[in-house]
Amino acid sequence: MTDFDQVTPRLGTGALKWDGAAARFGREVLPMWVADMDFPAPEAVQAALAERVAHPIYGYPWGGAAALAAGANWMERRHGWRPDPAQMLLVSGVVPGLFAAVRAFTETGDGIIVMPPIYPPFLSAVREQGRELLMAPLQRDGRGRYEMDWERLEALLPQARMLLLCSPHNPSGRVWGRVELQHLGELARRQGVLVVSDEIHADLAYAEHPHTPFPSLFPDSLLLSSAGKSFNIAGIGGAFGVLADDRQRQRFAAELRRSQIHEINLFAPIAMTAAWEAGDVWQEGLRTYLAANARHLGRRLAAELPALGYRVPEFGYLAWLDLRALGLDDGTIAQRLRHAALGLNPGPDFGPGGAGFVRLNFGTPRTVLDEGIDRLRRACG
Repeated sequence: MTDFDQVTPRLGTGALKWDGAAARFGREVLPMWVADMDFPAPEAVQAALAERVAHPIYGYPWGGAAALAAGANWMERRHGWRPDPAQMLLVSGVVPGLFAAVRAFTETGDGIIVMPPIYPPFLSAVREQGRELLMAPLQRDGRGRYEMDWERLEALLPQARMLLLCSPHNPSGRVWGRVELQHLGELARRQGVLVVSDEIHADLAYAEHPHTPFPSLFPDSLLLSSAGKSFNIAGIGGAFGVLADDRQRQRFAAELRRSQIHEINLFAPIAMTAAWEAGDVWQEGLRTYLAANARHLGRRLAAELPALGYRVPEFGYLAWLDLRALGLDDGTIAQRLRHAALGLNPGPDFGPGGAGFVRLNFGTPRTVLDEGIDRLRRACG
């Protein structure tokens, strides 16, 4: 079993999160920003990669059928739904797949719905490709829990060709319930709107908040996912898409080839296959540790920074912190965090609804998390 409390130094490994933090924040900081974790990958993944590295020739890769079959089997074990491997496509990454879906299924000027605050590439996939960005901002209830704005969605869907769904939702911490997804899919289908569902964080849903794959309800949608977040191997690349309709899948595959993102790194299928075939116990331990970190963060914030708004997320390792009660603008928040040598994602990067918020990555050993909370206390004190 992995000891998730063990600190593994990452400086000097070429890691964006650690080695790139000074360039991002203007000084050396404790990096708790970009969404990767400070935990070693499962031993099965390390062993599979080491075995391949031992062969000294690293030419172009071939195949991928084994990885797709392993991914389908994993989805069945983890989420109770098995996609047909014949309906799955390899792609270099989820974000490239998101951009490719916009190009494949919409035209310049078409409307695409997103629900901010949201992972920034959802916004850029629309804006940077000449489509019309249609915003349906999430709403917060009295407990700080985010919900879809059904009235706004119904008003926008007749103007849209596509809806980009983040499921589970980054950064709000929501795992969308089956009833919510069913209602969303019915509304979209009624208007002929294609739903593209990014489910890269799905495997990290906590036990009390089970994830429902969107295509298990609506096979005419496009799912994009990866083992990257689930097993902390995002830097290796590789992802997959699931699209049941033959013509639509061929159309998407053609765009992947045009964009030259249909091929993946030599090591990606090796890592993904090992993770999906032998990573169950590691992943269960990870989810347990992350859920405990989420609660630990909540206890310390309630005791030491009660003015901050925080709702324990329903998945993963991303905390969406509400600093608005401090009465500070975003520039001042960033300055104070920099002075405290703490690197967090600024809320405005996530679009409307992000002002006054920050995102904190607690996918790290507990001692590192505690040091981050100490620095956050200094910044907000």
